[in-house]
Amino acid sequence: MLKLPKIILASNSPARANILKQIGFSFEIKPSNIKETISSINPKELVTKISSQKAFAVGNEILKQQDDISAVIIACDTITLNGSGKIIGKPLTFTEAKNMLEGFSNKVHDVITGCTLLILPERTEYQKVIVTEVKFRDLSQNEINFYLNNEKWNLRAGGYAIQDLGAILIEEIRGDYYNVVGLPIHWVWETMYSHYGESIFSLVRS
Repeated sequence: MLKLPKIILASNSPARANILKQIGFSFEIKPSNIKETISSINPKELVTKISSQKAFAVGNEILKQQDDISAVIIACDTITLNGSGKIIGKPLTFTEAKNMLEGFSNKVHDVITGCTLLILPERTEYQKVIVTEVKFRDLSQNEINFYLNNEKWNLRAGGYAIQDLGAILIEEIRGDYYNVVGLPIHWVWETMYSHYGESIFSLVRS
């Protein structure tokens, strides 16, 4: 029987942490602090590469301290694309954020998350890339200004967060909601269930 793992989230994202709390997982937070650079490679390859780097950065550090630890590292990287498939980062200015939301208005764009589970101590790696289509409402200038004046747009890829006030901007999503938030929890659960079996039920706190 496999030893139950310690769950470690390789991220300081409150949104990702809240998803794990929502299903009752107890976990530790150990952000990787790797430098994330947007490159010209395929977006799916990019999120896969970065999520893997995050997982191994945290995993290798942990193994230096305890080489026989049983743990699963959860690492994700989420990017937003515009309608033309170009990667959009986090806006640096109010004007940049406004331009992003104007570009999304009444259009469909993709949100892509690469997720890596790294099993310790054996360093077994599982990976998945999930794409969700997000359709924005036809937004007025007043709505855009209202949103930007009341939200932390500078911390959000694409200038919005679906789980907060950004919900008012969105007409429809096609795919996994939690993927847009930043952690496709159904895949995380399925993968852990496949690896550890029904023993993972005991990891959930009611």
